[in-house]
Amino acid sequence: MLYPCLSTSRVKCPEHGVKLIDVPWARKGSAFTLLFEQAALTLVREMSVNAAARIIEITDKRLWRIVEHYVGQAIEQFDLSDVKAVGLDETASKRGHNYVTVFIDMERRKEPVLFVTSGKGKQTVAKFSDFLKTHKGDPSVIQEAVCDMSPTFLTGIKESLPQAEVTVDWFHIVQTFTRALDKVRKREGHVKPLPKHLRWSVLKRGDADHLTTNQLKALAELLDQGLDTATAWRIKERLDWIRLAKTPRAARWRITRFIGYARELIGDSDLLEPVRKALATLENHAERV
Repeated sequence: MLYPCLSTSRVKCPEHGVKLIDVPWARKGSAFTLLFEQAALTLVREMSVNAAARIIEITDKRLWRIVEHYVGQAIEQFDLSDVKAVGLDETASKRGHNYVTVFIDMERRKEPVLFVTSGKGKQTVAKFSDFLKTHKGDPSVIQEAVCDMSPTFLTGIKESLPQAEVTVDWFHIVQTFTRALDKVRKREGHVKPLPKHLRWSVLKRGDADHLTTNQLKALAELLDQGLDTATAWRIKERLDWIRLAKTPRAARWRITRFIGYARELIGDSDLLEPVRKALATLENHAERV
């Protein structure tokens, strides 16, 4: 059993009522010692607030108050005057359509997170712009914004970070082609039998180090049969060739060659329509890539 609550003397003043004596080992207004709050915050960094609250035997509501106090204190001290390149992405905060958007400093390796807000889309970029202004930053100083290909993000950046050039995150390009590949696999699986253990064989990286023996066998069988899923997999794996370009000019040339190569492989196959759409996406955002 833990006994975290602070017990100090109280005084009763006829004019001001009951007052708690301030002590150096607790912050004013808190029912916990500084040492206990430090332990609580350490747990919260490693697990959910609910789990940490169960361990230290207080309600999650009381623990949230501790977290919000110290996070708010840290945010007040932010100096964002040197921020020039930001990355932003949305992620699900819980089941259902509940999202948060995270903004990071692209030039900071340690503790890069600058701002987190609920929701997604252009309104989150506007909130970040306001946050910059209140923490010594300037939206017009932001020179680069790295994000996915969401039209709402692109619109938000244009409106709220007017000087920023958009760079499409390479992870989202790969994700677009991986999703297209999975759609092709599912479509083809409805019309003809596919090798067992195929799903992760094609969705993982094609290096032997990343695949099990069964997955390698499934991939070899897929390539031997010459299925449309094999074509989609070859195209997805070829993306690494673009990534290895040394200069922007070389990358532009490789993207053009890659799109031509992929379209020639696809031909007029209806099953490969998801890959055609992925190629169109890459082509539309080639300069941002």
